[in-house]
Amino acid sequence: MIRVVVLGSKGRVGSQIVRGVRAARDLELAGEVDVGDDLAGVLARGRPQVAVDFTTPSAAEPNAEAALRAGAHAVVGTTGLEDTALRRLDTLARERRLACIVAPNFALGAVLMMRFAEEAARHFPWVEIVERHHEGKVDAPSGTARLTAERVAAARAAPKEPEGATEGAPGARGGRVAGVPVHSLRLPGSVAHQEVWFGGPGESLVLRHDAIDRAVYVPGVLLAVRRASLHVGLVQGLEAVLWPSR
Repeated sequence: MIRVVVLGSKGRVGSQIVRGVRAARDLELAGEVDVGDDLAGVLARGRPQVAVDFTTPSAAEPNAEAALRAGAHAVVGTTGLEDTALRRLDTLARERRLACIVAPNFALGAVLMMRFAEEAARHFPWVEIVERHHEGKVDAPSGTARLTAERVAAARAAPKEPEGATEGAPGARGGRVAGVPVHSLRLPGSVAHQEVWFGGPGESLVLRHDAIDRAVYVPGVLLAVRRASLHVGLVQGLEAVLWPSR
């Protein structure tokens, strides 16, 4: 049995993770933490092997640090962590011989979408990303959109941009992540959606992923929980867990 503590246990995703852990035969819910709870006390009493964090960017780093110092692997689904924070967590995890798995998206379909986009970018140099989330999501672009753009940019040999294009309103052409235009929508009625648009002479290719229920993240999170002990240090992206030799 793998003992698991869930941080952000009353949140939109955290509550789904709690249910998933309880339903799993090989996992044991060792504790739940939400706003105002005593994290140090829960970690001390629960003695978890893995701590899962779905909270806020400001809380995720200290939460992961506390978990690592308590001897637990960290699985972080909170987006918006700065590179400096990730480097600090990597250093601490390596010192403790533990894993810190940080992924912008734990939906298996989203991970496959990013992998397919990376391949498509080798053949389609024209690309833009449109991502849509619920109105409560505070970071834009999303972590998934950022990671997709970075991988697309690394894969495509000759980026293409419109020549002489102007913006009648600032941001009309989207923000740029690694040179890739990214358009972010925040609307009620949305969960998590992303389209990667590729264009070529006489054709277009669209890769799309829709998360219509937050339960979609549970299988990926539980997979990371089960495989955390196979890693040491910072692991970025669920694909590194799915395909460790890639």
